[in-house]
Amino acid sequence: MPRLPPLRPSPWVFDANRNPPVYTRAMMGSELATQRTTVALGGVGDTCLGLNLVSSLNKEEMIDRTRRAVDKLRFVSPLIACTVEGDVQSYRWVYTPSGDRKAWLDLAFAVEDRGESINPSEFANAVVLKKLPYTDGKGTAIHFRVYLLTTSKARSDNTQEYGLYFHSAHCLMDAAPALCALNSMLEWMTGKGTDVTIVPSIEWKNLPVDPITATGGLAKEWETSLGTQFMEELERVQDDTRDYIGLTPPSRPLNMTDKPLHYVAALSESETAAIVAQTKKLGISVTALYQAANALAQLRLNPKRPGADLDLSLAVIPISLQRFLKPPANPKSHFVSALTALSLRFPVTQCLKEPTERGRLIAIAREVHERLGKLVAHPCLPQLGVAMASIPPSQKKNGGRMQNPWRCGVDSLGILEALVKTDHGAIKVDSMTAGNRKGPYTTMHVWTMHNKLTFDIQGASAWGEKTLKTLVEDTVKIGSLILEPPAKL
Repeated sequence: MPRLPPLRPSPWVFDANRNPPVYTRAMMGSELATQRTTVALGGVGDTCLGLNLVSSLNKEEMIDRTRRAVDKLRFVSPLIACTVEGDVQSYRWVYTPSGDRKAWLDLAFAVEDRGESINPSEFANAVVLKKLPYTDGKGTAIHFRVYLLTTSKARSDNTQEYGLYFHSAHCLMDAAPALCALNSMLEWMTGKGTDVTIVPSIEWKNLPVDPITATGGLAKEWETSLGTQFMEELERVQDDTRDYIGLTPPSRPLNMTDKPLHYVAALSESETAAIVAQTKKLGISVTALYQAANALAQLRLNPKRPGADLDLSLAVIPISLQRFLKPPANPKSHFVSALTALSLRFPVTQCLKEPTERGRLIAIAREVHERLGKLVAHPCLPQLGVAMASIPPSQKKNGGRMQNPWRCGVDSLGILEALVKTDHGAIKVDSMTAGNRKGPYTTMHVWTMHNKLTFDIQGASAWGEKTLKTLVEDTVKIGSLILEPPAKL
């Protein structure tokens, strides 16, 4: 592994020599890593995430309240008004305090009439094809937009369906910060939270601190060999080219201009409660259960030679840094990508010798639970992403490119109500929809809302409908095998 450069905080710097003057800060951690990926792969990772709502407010009132909430969001989280400069070695945030606020707001807020139904997956699939940044042709360029989706048909109880969505570069937004921001907007729109007085002259003070400062400073373990050993362990997994459980590469070429495929499955409240209770009884997490179920589902689609040595490789396991944030970072307004990515690989040949699918599921889930638990508990985890991104791709093996990308990753978002309330009085949250601009890999997001487990899979059109639909359906079915009694052999 290349020599690790010194890990230091990166403060915002005021540059009075530019016209107009600006504040800049170097990107770090997942901000930098996702920006590099996005630029290298033509927008891969650009994110759409939103909430599907039901409200008694009429369309005109909803539009007015949303626009005012977007303006408040900029004041509380001004990174959404930043631009990006630099190259693959080093990208920087650039914030212009004297910018035309109305021009920004006109570009950053859009209303889209969806006819009789929101059709969330269709909207997410379409919006991620829009290449960022948005521009107005007059010099304003932004990497973030809020969409208010409206419908023309009232429900039987005289309420309306709406959608409140963000479309953004991944360097700016991932799930936890976005959900906190959406929750803040809903509070402002309904008067249920602390109101915000916009003072443009001090808005720059709310720019998010760098990820080292945001997580309480560099852990003392980075002064020892623990940090570099941790990085080396993960890089060995990422660079390993040996065969592992994955999907057969699609026969059709990838086409980034095609709408991605998107399928959603969900369990009922009673089924979800039963799954959660059984995972506790077995001593495994819901995350580990569906990592294992997804692996076995991929193995059904792409069987390997019986008896062959086989590994499970989880090359990218996103871990939110939300729980590690410390003052001055405020989890409610720290709107910037805040992730670290773990990697896990281990042999499953012995697990696959279990005589039943249920037995194989539990054996793999226990391995994932134990091994992932050790990685998550590592004291260097909060700044791992900063350390990994501090080494330029040119100094990494294979230029930092992922080996064998033909796989499906599982991203567990947890219980969404921990980040966003579902009842704001005049506005109620019905569900969430997420989407990304896709490359060769597929992603399955798993979360719980309204006490129901939801499975959302998205992939490039090259995979074909049958592969992705079968994959999500089999993952759900295999995961539910833990509810069956052990087979009597």
